[in-house]
Amino acid sequence: MTVYNFNLALGWASSGVEYAQAYRENVFRQLGINSKFVFAELILNGNIFDMADRIGMDIDNVMPIHFYFTDLKPSKSVFSLDMFEETIDLDDFHKVITADVVTYESEGTFLRVGLDQIHNNIDYIDYVKNGFLIRKDHYTYTKTFSEYYVPVDNRAELFKRTFFNEDGTVAYEQIIDHGDVTYVINSVILYSEFEFVDYFVSQLKLTSSDVLIIDREQYIAPAVFKYKRDAKVGVVIHAEHYSANQTDERHVVWNNFYEYQFTNASEINFFITATKKQKKVLEQQFKHYENIDPKVYAIPVGSLDKLRGKRHRRTENQLMTASRLASEKHVDWIVKAVLKVHETIPNVTLDIFGTGGEVATLETLIKENNAESFIKLKGHQDLTEIYKSYYGYVSASQSEGFGLTLLEAIGSGLPIVGFDVPYGNQEFIDESQNGYLVSYNANIQDNIQSLQSGIKSLLGTSEHTNLKKHSYQKAEYYLSKNIKALWNTLLEEEVGEKNND
Repeated sequence: MTVYNFNLALGWASSGVEYAQAYRENVFRQLGINSKFVFAELILNGNIFDMADRIGMDIDNVMPIHFYFTDLKPSKSVFSLDMFEETIDLDDFHKVITADVVTYESEGTFLRVGLDQIHNNIDYIDYVKNGFLIRKDHYTYTKTFSEYYVPVDNRAELFKRTFFNEDGTVAYEQIIDHGDVTYVINSVILYSEFEFVDYFVSQLKLTSSDVLIIDREQYIAPAVFKYKRDAKVGVVIHAEHYSANQTDERHVVWNNFYEYQFTNASEINFFITATKKQKKVLEQQFKHYENIDPKVYAIPVGSLDKLRGKRHRRTENQLMTASRLASEKHVDWIVKAVLKVHETIPNVTLDIFGTGGEVATLETLIKENNAESFIKLKGHQDLTEIYKSYYGYVSASQSEGFGLTLLEAIGSGLPIVGFDVPYGNQEFIDESQNGYLVSYNANIQDNIQSLQSGIKSLLGTSEHTNLKKHSYQKAEYYLSKNIKALWNTLLEEEVGEKNND
């Protein structure tokens, strides 16, 4: 049995979908289940195996489909600058070294070597001739693929990608013509990304013992449905699955990531939601709008190896939040709420963990309010042993289908303040027992006021010890042994195989 998990891409600032997959990969590995995590989009801004390793995935279980048609092995970035310099005569080149780029220049030829973010080895090499980019090579432990450009209207236009085998021979090519993509794989010619994914799935030789799980869809599901053979197909629901404000008693508007799968539910053997509440809503809607009763499992998309920090000393009134620093996470609302709380509770502090496009905005907001001493941006860190030092956790997101950071927070006994919205906050916060669910509406100032009130309730309560105790009690359900049992039940019911780990 192999469990194939299909997703679009993976990046340095991974979303909850990727972290959910990392948790699942760990669970399957502990159960001894052979699993592959398939990524359909070509990653151009780094090494996908480094990205996977960074979030805790075993890179041998990562299967980018653009590497599938080569004989390259999964590898972190290990091709060094010294290894490159041994392959080329650089005697006439002037070399300049900066933090993450090394350049070589000689009489109209310019080489720009980009170093990877983790190992400081080679990520890519740009070849520039007379001011025009003509080629870009990408590396892991060897050259993986090259991009070729021609100058058009004074800019570099990509016209071909060549993917290599380990010995440097050509594995296949991708031809680009004004946005149209053609793949040439030996004698096979494929005229779109859809056909490429289609061809990939057709090569898997699936059996009735295999399971195909779709995490995020764009052009994956049609290929899965076409070539699944006797394999079982599942769909994981990572977020709110429908638009509430466009849905009425007669019509439902599904989330576009799930619409194709939902309207082709007859091709799906099972769905997976992260919470029991979403499972119930989905089942009711399928019955009401589609008149079907699909099998829906509620399996958390994360787990805890153990509970942490029960005896750890916490700093009073020290708060934290952790997320991608994206506008939809509304971390700025948390900052503004804490600024108001600070006026009456001067020892409150807030540490913000994560990276993303809102860093500069948050830095400016903090600086303009002279809050650098009590509100700090902490960047991306492994938070496993960090949560337990804090007094409470604050979330301003309204779109958490589950919320891995919320899970990790209660696993370290943190009370949580968050909006009373489906599904993550309602899953992890029991009102006044381990935190506070605060009201949410379309008015930004009202929402900031709600967060402010929730934070004041958390900091002002004499029941903090009981709040912490209840978070630990809720976290027990999410221990890895319990999540593994849920996956075992699913696999036993769907393919008749059960692991005894």
